[in-house]
Amino acid sequence: MKPFKAGPARQRGVALIIALILVALATILATKLSFDGFLELRRTTGVLAAEQALHFGLGAEALAADVLMQDLQTSANNTTLAGPWAQVTQPLPITPDSNPEGEPIGTMQGALEDMQGRFNLNTLARLGSDGMQDPLPLQQFQRLLASVGVEPKWAGLARDWLDQDDVVGNPDGAEDAVYTSQTPPYRTANWPMVSPTELMNLPGFGADRYRKIAPYVTALPNANTQINLCTAPALVLESLVEGLNGEWSNNPAVLANGRKAGCFPDKQTFTNVATSFAGPTAMAKIGNPIGTTSSYFQLTTRVMLGTTEFTLYSLLVRGPTKVTPLLRSFGTP
Repeated sequence: MKPFKAGPARQRGVALIIALILVALATILATKLSFDGFLELRRTTGVLAAEQALHFGLGAEALAADVLMQDLQTSANNTTLAGPWAQVTQPLPITPDSNPEGEPIGTMQGALEDMQGRFNLNTLARLGSDGMQDPLPLQQFQRLLASVGVEPKWAGLARDWLDQDDVVGNPDGAEDAVYTSQTPPYRTANWPMVSPTELMNLPGFGADRYRKIAPYVTALPNANTQINLCTAPALVLESLVEGLNGEWSNNPAVLANGRKAGCFPDKQTFTNVATSFAGPTAMAKIGNPIGTTSSYFQLTTRVMLGTTEFTLYSLLVRGPTKVTPLLRSFGTP
C-alpha cells in the first residue's frame, strides 16, 4: 500500500484551521487583558472616589460643627427643631479645584439629627443608686417596642446583651448559654453598644424588627443622657410614661405645629399631660430622664460623584467650646 500524502488543498485547510485557532486565542487574550484593565480602572476610580467622598464628608462635619456652635450660643437653654441646624439643606455642587467655575462633578448634601431625641439603648445597663440595674429604661424600651409592633421581650434580651454579668436578668433575658448554641456560636457583648444595629445580634431579632425600631433608638456612650422633649418623635415621648399611647402619635399635626416656633412639649407641658393620663405620681415614677438640650447629633452626608453615591454617618458630640466627631461609618449609621 502506498503511504498517504496530503495534497495542497488539505494542507491549506489545516493551515487555515491553525490560523483561525491562533486568531481566536489572540482575541480571547486581548479581551481578557482589556477586561482586566477595565476592572482595574473601575477599582482605582472607586477607591479614589471613596477617598474624595470621605474628605468631602470631613468638610461637611466642619460646617455642621459651626452651625451647632452657633445654635448653642443663641439658644443654650433649648435644642429645638426650629433651630438652623435642623433645617433641610439643598445639595451643594462640587466643582474641580482646577476649574471652580466649570461643570460640577458631583453634589454634596448633609442633614443633622438630634440623637438625644431617641431612646439610648445603653441606658438599659444603667445602675441605680443602690448598685442594682435601673428598671425604668427597661420599662420604657418595652413600651417603645410595643408601640412599633415588636414584642416587648426583646428589651430583656437587649439588657442582658449589655450588662457585664453572666446572669439572666429576667424571664426574657439570655446570656452566653443561648448565644453559644447559635450557628455559628458567639458570646454576649457585656459591653455598651457602639451601634443600634447590634440589636440584630439578638437571636431571632432579624432585619424586619430592626427596621421598625431603628428610627427611635440610638447607642450613645453616655448611659445617663436625657431624652430631649423638644426633638423626640411622638412614640419616644409616649414611651416615657405608661398610658400616654396615642397622645401625640394620633395627632402628628399638633406636635409638628407646636415645634415650628420652639420647644414643644416643654417640661411643664409634658408634666401636665403625663399627670392627666397617669396620675399625680407619673413623673416621680420615671425619675429624671427628660431635658430640653442636646449634646449628641448624627450628621448624614450624601456625596454624589458621577454616578456613584456615598453616604457617611458621623456621630458628633457638642461640648461647651467645640464639636468633636466620635464615630464615622460608611453605608450604615
